[in-house]
Amino acid sequence: MDEVAKRAKIAKGTLYLYFPTKEDLCLRVHSADYEAWFLDMEAFLTETKIIDADIFSKWFVESMDRHVRFLKLLPIVPTILEKNASVETIREFKRSLKEQIFRILPLLIQTFPFLNEKSGFLFLMQCHALAVGSWSHGFPSNQVKEAVKEDGLDMFVLDYKSFLRTSILTLLNGNKNT
Repeated sequence: MDEVAKRAKIAKGTLYLYFPTKEDLCLRVHSADYEAWFLDMEAFLTETKIIDADIFSKWFVESMDRHVRFLKLLPIVPTILEKNASVETIREFKRSLKEQIFRILPLLIQTFPFLNEKSGFLFLMQCHALAVGSWSHGFPSNQVKEAVKEDGLDMFVLDYKSFLRTSILTLLNGNKNT
């Protein structure tokens, strides 16, 4: 919070008037990052002439390169930020997320007619779970890197982008076939 206050050129006490904890501040920043990511998806879905499962899964992975802070905060949202932020900030975050999801769902359903509102929502949640859940396997800590150097344990370190792309492709193709 000290660094944020310095960069914003405001008193630390003033910062705490708006954000009771650093987790509140981070969650609000993440909310803005989510909105930027959804706007990126909206542009992709409206401006790209032909989209299939392969093109979408490739876009999804590439979008993470354009939204690095968003990606880096994803894994700590449920484990740290939502555990320590105020109920009001969490509620605002979830409301914003809901609004963005319901804005993008019609475009997603138009692009992939085999999806409906429910399956489209579940698909977005599955993509989110994949992005978060596979993060630690794609970007392990230094201790994990050291531990997996022997005994063929490096199999637990994934190529994050390849794994995410293949998984999203599998999800979309599976939805198409149900």
